Amino acid sequence: MENSKIYEVLISQYHAALGMLRDVVEKVPNDEWNTNEYHNPNWQLIYHTIWSARLYLGGSHDVYKPFEKAIAGAESLGGDQEWENAEVEVIGQNSKSELLEFISEIEENLERQVKELPLDSPSGFEWYPYTRFELHLNTIRHIQHHTAQIIERLKEKGIKGFPWWIDSNKPGEWV
Repeated sequence: MENSKIYEVLISQYHAALGMLRDVVEKVPNDEWNTNEYHNPNWQLIYHTIWSARLYLGGSHDVYKPFEKAIAGAESLGGDQEWENAEVEVIGQNSKSELLEFISEIEENLERQVKELPLDSPSGFEWYPYTRFELHLNTIRHIQHHTAQIIERLKEKGIKGFPWWIDSNKPGEWV
């Protein structure tokens, strides 16, 4: 398979993953947006997912440009490793419209960023010692992982209707 086809597939699958995330954001009820029922509220899990996509679509951590409405520390979900924990207390929250705007920013730059670096070049992140191609696959899986977490949380609350995107077309618009 030629690289042009691989780029096309990667872009389509990023759009599919981000489309599903967008659907989830729109379905989170207001009373579930910042719930303290979980270690990380829904909005923060969504922010972390978008933040990570933006980071890994860039060439390295050094070129990362923060979201204009970023909340300090919100990208960190906490964990056993020191790097998983925010250096500051997360104060405030992003709104649905802000996070939908953040997704749109990624989608607007997606094609350029996917094609910017050769697929066989290093990932650009020392903690991911593999190629850009594998980093793209890992990033798409990461988006899906956290999207599924939110879906399961919402299903527990009786909220349904999360269609599977097979490509960049919204379900029902498949060609």
